[in-house]
Amino acid sequence: MRLLRYTVAGDSSVRIGVASDSGVAQLDGFDADSGPIANIGHAIAAAMADPAALERVPVSVAWDEVTFAVPVDPGARMLCAGANYHKKYPLGGNVQAPAQPVYFNKPPGTLVAHGEDLVRPSVSVQLDYEVELAVMIGRAGRHIEVADALDYVGGYSVLNDGSVRDWQRHSVAAGKNFFRSGSIGPWITTADEIADPAALEVICRVNGEERQRASASEMIFSVAEIISYLSRVMPLEPGDVIATGSPEGTGGSHDPPRWLVAGDEISFEVPGIGVLRNRVIDEQRHRPTQSS
Repeated sequence: MRLLRYTVAGDSSVRIGVASDSGVAQLDGFDADSGPIANIGHAIAAAMADPAALERVPVSVAWDEVTFAVPVDPGARMLCAGANYHKKYPLGGNVQAPAQPVYFNKPPGTLVAHGEDLVRPSVSVQLDYEVELAVMIGRAGRHIEVADALDYVGGYSVLNDGSVRDWQRHSVAAGKNFFRSGSIGPWITTADEIADPAALEVICRVNGEERQRASASEMIFSVAEIISYLSRVMPLEPGDVIATGSPEGTGGSHDPPRWLVAGDEISFEVPGIGVLRNRVIDEQRHRPTQSS
């Protein structure tokens, strides 16, 4: 099942739905066992409890009416694992694997949806791409054992952890959190469709040229290990999203670096989950006019 947040032509309100080949089945207000569905986290939890009930909802919106929205609820936590593949860039040299997962947060406004434009900031030319597997939590949990961790996964998505490399040298938080520099989507593919997340691949193409390809089995810490670790830091809730790191091949790893520029068309793919597509534009700075 593929769950998404979306808008329709002439209406800016964000809706929740199930994607199919023929269109979208709207779920807003659908009366699941736990109550009417109002957000993607609730939809994921309902899908885990009774997927057949959601699959019976009829298609009500044609694809030509749909505009994708970020498939993450406003206010949901975005937790991102760093340094989770063996690679030289951006730390340089022969990097030793961390002893435990390293993570940082992404605030709202950092990510855009499938089909939306990524913004190259006016203060830097070093906008870079990072394709990642994203995990959405479907069940609340605390102090989760590694052996049980995948039971708490509601679904998976595709994420681009857009990074502004010169500002990343100021701090990870600065470089990773520029406005509209990253993306996620197009939807959340429910966990029942993914037998083993370690068998998935992450792939990035820029203007049709493959730049990144790796197996999730190459992660230093598995999906289950990351979930277990984070659940010891904080209670995890339905709708929380965990990004699992990106492999070698980003623009900064090339000599000379191959930064993203306006007009670049990028596809981020995890076969079995979906393809996230974005274009790059330059930030437009509007200087205030001098009053007379």
